[in-house]
Amino acid sequence: PTNYSSTRSTTIHFTSMAAAASSTKQDHPLCYDVKRPLDLKQVARGYHNATREYDYWVPEADIEGKVPRELHGTLLRNGPGLLEIYGKRLIHPIDGDGMIVALSFIDGRVHLRTRFVASKERQEEQHERKFIYRGQMGTHPRSALWDTASFFGHLLTLRWPALHYRNPSNTNVFYWGGKVISSYETGLPHTLDPHTLDTLGLDDFNGALKLKAFAAHFRLDMKNKRLVCMGLKPGVGSYKPTLVIYEFDERWTLLQSQVHHIQGLNYAHDFLLLPDYYVFHMTPFANMSWMSVLKVYMGWSSPGQLLQHYPHLPSRFIVIPRHKGAKHQEIRFMDTDPFHIFHFGIAEQKGDDIITFNAVCLGPKFNMTFENEIWLSNASVAPGNVFSFTLNLATSKCESSKGPVDPASVEFPTTHPYRHGVPNTRYSYLMASDRKGCNLPYRDVVKYDAQREQRQVWYSHGCVGEPVFVPRRGWDSWKEGDEDDGFVVVQLYVPELHRTEFVILDAKHVDRGPVTRIKLKHHIPYGFHGTFAPEVFVDSHCLPKAKL
Repeated sequence: PTNYSSTRSTTIHFTSMAAAASSTKQDHPLCYDVKRPLDLKQVARGYHNATREYDYWVPEADIEGKVPRELHGTLLRNGPGLLEIYGKRLIHPIDGDGMIVALSFIDGRVHLRTRFVASKERQEEQHERKFIYRGQMGTHPRSALWDTASFFGHLLTLRWPALHYRNPSNTNVFYWGGKVISSYETGLPHTLDPHTLDTLGLDDFNGALKLKAFAAHFRLDMKNKRLVCMGLKPGVGSYKPTLVIYEFDERWTLLQSQVHHIQGLNYAHDFLLLPDYYVFHMTPFANMSWMSVLKVYMGWSSPGQLLQHYPHLPSRFIVIPRHKGAKHQEIRFMDTDPFHIFHFGIAEQKGDDIITFNAVCLGPKFNMTFENEIWLSNASVAPGNVFSFTLNLATSKCESSKGPVDPASVEFPTTHPYRHGVPNTRYSYLMASDRKGCNLPYRDVVKYDAQREQRQVWYSHGCVGEPVFVPRRGWDSWKEGDEDDGFVVVQLYVPELHRTEFVILDAKHVDRGPVTRIKLKHHIPYGFHGTFAPEVFVDSHCLPKAKL
C-alpha cells in the first residue's frame, strides 16, 4: 500500500514481531505472516459455538510483552456465543445468544471471565433442549407454510397473530452507575452483576423505558456526567414510529427525556450527541409497508432480511434540539445520498449553526446476507466506507465528501468514549480491510485523523474485531491529556489455530504493532461491540502467585 492522494498520508508498518519468532514456529509456520492469504473456511470458524464459559487468570507465559501498568480496568465485550442451538443452524449470527467477555487488567495481570446472558428465551430453550424462539434475522423453528396457515387461521377468528422474537442481548455491553448493561435494540436490556456477570434480569431503569426498547449504542456526556441513550419502535403504514431519547445521571435518575413521532424514521442503530443537538439518520433501507409486515407474519421474510435499499424512500439526517437553550428549536431534516449508516464516528458542533462529523456508509447494494459466514453483510459487494459531512442548521443543507475519506473497507468505528461532540476531536479507530482488492475479511486496524486527513495502519496476523480505545487517564480524560493518549484493545482470531488473542496497541502509534499480545489457548467467538470501564470487579487480593 502507498499514499492514496497528495493530501492524505499513510503510515505503514508490517509488524515483524521478531521476539515472537520462536513461538510462531511452534504454533504454526505461517500464521504470523501478515501478508498470507486466509482460508475463508477457517476464518468462518471464528463464529462457531463457544463450548464453555471461562473464569481464570491468564498465565504470564501466555502474555507476550508487558501489560502496561497504566492500563487498569475492564474491557467488556458482547457478541453471539452460538451459531447453532440444539442442532438448529442459525441463518445469521445476530440471532445467537449473547456472550459477555470481561477482560480485567490489574497491576500488569490479566483476568478473563465469559458468561452467556441468561435471557428468558435462552433459559427456556436450555430447559426444553430445543430451538424455540425465532430470530430477527430469519432463523425460525417452523416453516413458512406453517406460519402462513397460522396467520389465516387467526384471521378467520378475527385475531391478529402474536410474534415473539428472541431477545439474544448480544449487541453491546457497558458499565454505568454500578450496573453492567447488555443490550439488543428491539427489547429491554439485561442487567448483569459486575463481579460475576450473572444475569440479574431485564431492566426498564425504574420504569423509564416505557417503550420496552433500548438501542445498542449510547453516548456519554462526561462534562455533565450523563448517560444518553435512546429507543425506537418502527411505524407501520399510517402509524408513525416512536423515538424516545433519555438522559440519566450516575444514579440512574432520569433527568430528561424526549418523545418524537417522525414519519420514516423506522430504524436507528446509532446517533450523535452534541452540546445542543442529537443527530440521527433516516435510512432508505427500512420499509415498513403493510406488505412487508405481512411477509414477516406469514414467515416469508424477517425484519433483518428486509433491510435493503428502497429507492422511493428518503435518506436524510435529522437534527433534534437537545434542550431549550439550543438556537434552533425546530427539528431539521437534511437530505443526503442514498446509503445506510449503522455507525457514526467523531462529531463536532461549531458555533450555533454548523455540525461536522463522519460515519461509515453502506451503498445501495448493501443487504444483510451472512457472506461466506465470515461477516454480517455483503461487504465484498457493498463495503463500508468513511464519509465526512457538514450540516448547516441555518440553511438546512447537508454537504458530504465527494468520496470516501479513507480507502479501506471498514466497520465498527470507535472514538474517545468521553469526548463525544467535544471541539477538535480528530481520531477514529476502524476495524478494516486495507488489502488491495479485498473488502473482507477484516484483518487490520486503521487510525484515521480527520483533522489532518492522515492515517496509520496496523496489519494484523489474523482477523480483528472492533478496536476499543482506552483513555490512559480514565473518567477524567474528557478534559485531561491528548485525545489519543491511551491504548487500543482488539480481539483477534487466528484462523489456523482456532484461537483468540487480545492485542494491546499504543493509540498514538497504532502502526507500530502490539505492545502486548494476550494469547488464549482457546477460541472466543467474534464479537460485536464493547466498551472499557476504568473499574475492576475482580478481587485484587486473589492475584495468583507463581510457584515452582
